[in-house]
This record gives sequence, structure tokens and C-alpha cells, in this order.
Amino acid sequence: MSEGAVKRRYRQWLDRRIPPAARVTLDQKRIFILPTKGGYTWLFVAALIFILAANYANSLAFGLSFFMVSLFMLSILHTWRNLAGITLISKSAGSGHVGDLIPVHLQLQTGGRGRQSVRLGWPENEQVTYSFETDLDVSLRVKATSRGWFRPGRMRLESLYPLGFCRAWSWVQLEMQTLIYPRPDYTHPVPSLLGAGEETGVQTRSGQDDFAGFRRFKETDLAGHVDWKGYARTSELNTKLFEEPIGHQVKLSLEHNPGVSLEDKLSVLAGWCLRCEATNKPFSLSVPGTELAADGGRKHLKQCLETLALFASGSDRASGSVKSGGGRAE
Repeated sequence: MSEGAVKRRYRQWLDRRIPPAARVTLDQKRIFILPTKGGYTWLFVAALIFILAANYANSLAFGLSFFMVSLFMLSILHTWRNLAGITLISKSAGSGHVGDLIPVHLQLQTGGRGRQSVRLGWPENEQVTYSFETDLDVSLRVKATSRGWFRPGRMRLESLYPLGFCRAWSWVQLEMQTLIYPRPDYTHPVPSLLGAGEETGVQTRSGQDDFAGFRRFKETDLAGHVDWKGYARTSELNTKLFEEPIGHQVKLSLEHNPGVSLEDKLSVLAGWCLRCEATNKPFSLSVPGTELAADGGRKHLKQCLETLALFASGSDRASGSVKSGGGRAE
């Protein structure tokens, strides 16, 4: 059996023994324990002393070897108890882009007794050691490796407490409901800067950019738009009208995209969306199955990035986070 097949079988076995969940309590089924190198050395020395004691009929050496073995046996119990009963709760995780370090917020519940030198984290990312007497909120960072729903893999908890003779550990996979967006690619100019006919005709709409005149005041008008100076002169209450050009709305689409692969195209779109938002330029987004109308603001940007994160990932239908057709994300 190849190494890859062995790892796959091991992951499947872990999924059955410790299934993913938002809340996991460590018990005898979820904790593994083996001697460390120091523990094996300790046992070897105890065995060597026992052999010498048998050869020379030395009762003091017998007592020392038995004491060493007893101490090792007690360390197994206390090392296991240091992890047993801990409950891990997934609280939240921040959104980000592929390649970012995502903050993951967890709570460690003690189960009624203090814990010493518990190390937790993801092997290829941040790992931190904690000692705590009461429930503890912790924050770790893990690198996002793929877009879509955040799946950082199994977290490792381990402890060598109290003597370092044994290592107790567990692999826990906590469910986290947050999205990872494509890595933004800023190397390609936004379509509006190319002069390639991706902008709409020059028109205007109600906005807050250019002054366009007055009209009679209505109760629904904003107080900031009332012409108070004119009211002081004429005692006539009017509202200022403003317009903003819509001739520079940018249409972003997966079809008209310089990227090579699908992930490249999504990265380019993510970069375009972020640059349009940074320059306050309204933009629309078109990908197969979803049309988001031209708009601006952080909410529109979030909807577009969610659409890109879930596009063709197979998880958008399962989650129901982004609905196509209406141009809105929930």
C-alpha cells in the first residue's frame, strides 16, 4: 500500500473516530498517548538497572528500578488527565483572501480542573502553549490555502505534562462558517482604464456628487440636504438636489478576463472589485449563473467577493449563502 493510501485511510479513520463538529470534548476515545524519546530512555535505564540488580542481588537497585517504572506509569495517567475533559468550542473566524492569515477564535473549557502546558494549533501554522485554571478564549492564526468555505484541517492538541515521559495528543476538526475569497491579482488594469468599451453611456442619477438645483422640501428628506441659508432669507423650505454621473460604471465579467485558468480569472476579478471599491467606481459583476447589478459600497463588494469565493466550488448550493438571479447575497 502506498504512502498516500495509508494517509487517506488514516484520515478516514479519524473522521469516523473524531467527526468534525463546532464543539468537541476530549475523552478516552479522542485522546492518544505514547512515550516520548525521553520516556523510552527512562524505561531503558530502568531495565538496565533491573538487570544489574539481578546479577548482583542488590535490593537497593531493585527498589530504584521499580520506583522508576512506577513513576513512568503515574506519568501516563497524569499526562492523559491533563487533556481529558477539555472542551473546544469554535466561536468565529475572520474572512480573508487565499494566502492570508485568518484569525480563528476558540474557547477552551477546563471541565472543572486546571490544565498545564497544553499546546494547540495547526502543525504548519501558529501553535501556542497555554496553562489555564478557568475557561479561556484564545485566538490563533492559520493560513488560508483555498477559496470557498474555510476548512483549516485538523488542529492538534498535545501535552507532555508533568514529566515529559509521555505525549498525549488529539486531532480535532472544528467547523467554521466563514468564506475565503480568491487571492486578488492587481497586475491587470481595470477594464474602464483600457478604453475597450466596457463603460456605459454618460448619464446621471440622484446622488451626492454634483449640485443640480432645488425642489420643495418633503418630510422624508435628509436634514443635511435642506437649504437652510435660503430658508433664512426667504422663509421658504427647499431641498438641495444632487446628481452623480453613471457613465463610468464598470462591467466586470469572467468571460472578458485576461486570466488563464479559472482560479487566475477569479483572482483578476477579485483584484478589479477591490480597486473599483477603493476608487469609489460603481461596478457590476457577471459570472455564469449570477448577475450582480452595478453598485458601490462595502456591502456590494462583499456580495461580489462571496460570489467569486463560491463560484464552481460545489458549496454554494449547500450553504445557500449566495443567491443568483436577484443579485443579492445573504
